[in-house]
Amino acid sequence: MRMTDLSVFGDDELADVLAAPKAVMEGAIVADGAPNALRFLKELTAAAKVFKEAQRHRNALVKAVANRLRERDVKEPRSEGLLEQDEAIAKALGTTERALAALRERAGQEDFDAYGAWLVRIATKVAEAARSKSGGFFSKKVAVSDGEREFIERLEALIAR
Repeated sequence: MRMTDLSVFGDDELADVLAAPKAVMEGAIVADGAPNALRFLKELTAAAKVFKEAQRHRNALVKAVANRLRERDVKEPRSEGLLEQDEAIAKALGTTERALAALRERAGQEDFDAYGAWLVRIATKVAEAARSKSGGFFSKKVAVSDGEREFIERLEALIAR
């Protein structure tokens, strides 16, 4: 059982491996449209919990990525704001696809699987954090909207390739 060290990745590959979790979080946040302030806060809080859990993850690669992200955010706090829905989803899927390609080439299957599962967990927990009205004002609230479900399914399809 060989642990994939972050040093095996080239600069561009490492950038994608580190960028994909945040991109997935942002894609999930806007997957059913621009969130209101309360929904945004709930979804961001859910994502923060998943990132914090990953800092103690049983898989060393996931743990290393999560800890590197924590260190980087402390040193270089950024606040760009959210992208529009289509742009955020395209960015999340594109970055994830490149990160997964790097992992397929340089990581073991166990690390690839753990990283992929972590990305899906981020998207799922964000999607479940704030109930959405899927059919308008009088509709019932659902745990995961159609847009969020579609985003998660597209993410899972990338990982399953």
